[in-house]
Amino acid sequence: MAVSLDTVARAAGLGPSTLYRHFPTREDLMEAVLDSLLSPVRATVAEAEGLDDPAAAFRHVFARSCVLPAAEVRAIGAIAASSDRLSAYAQVMIEELIEPVTQRAQASGCLHPGLTAADIAFFVRMVDIADSADRRSTAVDVLLRGILL
Repeated sequence: MAVSLDTVARAAGLGPSTLYRHFPTREDLMEAVLDSLLSPVRATVAEAEGLDDPAAAFRHVFARSCVLPAAEVRAIGAIAASSDRLSAYAQVMIEELIEPVTQRAQASGCLHPGLTAADIAFFVRMVDIADSADRRSTAVDVLLRGILL
């Protein structure tokens, strides 16, 4: 269902000019929504930076990224699927978030060589589509056993 930016502005209690000043296009607005939806992953990455063990840091980010609430995962997927620009934006954001912990794990020798942040982001998306918490947990366990050395 398409909703006009004027309708969004009214619902937010803003004038259309205020909304358009900050978000000139619908895609600009949706990028901001994606930023907001991915803030829990950003917080998880910040927590992992404080862990001394690179494998534990990687495990923390991977496992926590795979258990976002189902509604948020659906929202991220729907927004990303709405345009090529938003799909690319979501992919880049996720890769940039997990790149440091991925590189740190590889540098320490605890992550399977050759895996990239794009690979890890794909694995997270694979887990996110599981239809129950039990299946997500099983998928996280199996994937971590396969990618961590």
